[in-house]
Amino acid sequence: MSKSKLLNIRIDPDLKKKAKTLAKSDGRSLSNWVTHLIHKAVETAEKKGKHEDK
Repeated sequence: MSKSKLLNIRIDPDLKKKAKTLAKSDGRSLSNWVTHLIHKAVETAEKKGKHEDK
């Protein structure tokens, strides 16, 4: 497995606060929670044939 890469994003402070709360309730850090959501979105797209690795 390759090393992790850094992804910087800007997010509304209120949205970040809500996301942190959801992540905590899921037993995850915010970073891990966002990564998990991205994994799920990619898997869904791949199943629908919408993902092309370029």
